[in-house]
Amino acid sequence: MQRNTENVQNAQEIRTKRGFRLSTLVASAVVVAGGIILPATAASAGTMPDSAVTTMVVHHKNHDQKDHHKKDHHKKDHKKNPGNATGGNGGNATTNGGGNATGGNGGNATTNGGGNATGGNGGDATTNKGGNATGGNGGNATTNKGGDATGGNGGNATTNKGGDATGGDGGNATTNAGGNATGGNGGDATAG
Repeated sequence: MQRNTENVQNAQEIRTKRGFRLSTLVASAVVVAGGIILPATAASAGTMPDSAVTTMVVHHKNHDQKDHHKKDHHKKDHKKNPGNATGGNGGNATTNGGGNATGGNGGNATTNGGGNATGGNGGDATTNKGGNATGGNGGNATTNKGGDATGGNGGNATTNKGGDATGGDGGNATTNAGGNATGGNGGDATAG
């Protein structure tokens, strides 16, 4: 009888110890994944299939490659085309009833990324009945990173019945990093 009692007590101790160990593991078990601590209940959930994990990794890799690909093209595009600037031409002016005529000035042009800059040409001026004619001035051109700069030409001036004619001034050209600079030509003046 004593032996049976001992067997029962030993079996109960073993059950108790097993139950205690199992409950301790379940209560304290955690899984650390990607910096997130999950409770044991989440850890006991079914594992993700390998194919899903592989798909996510491949997708992320391709995503990064596409972004880098776009960035590289963006940089290359800027290197290929530094950007040129051209000022608009001044408008022409004509009078037929003795009034004065003044051509519009050419627009200025400035580049900051190595492209060429060309000032707009001054507008021509023509009077047909004694008024004064003044050609527009050529636009100025400025480059700040090595491109060529060409000032716009001054507008021509023509009078056909005794008025004064003044050709427009050529535009100035300025380069600040090694490009060529060419000032615009002054406009012709013709008085008839």
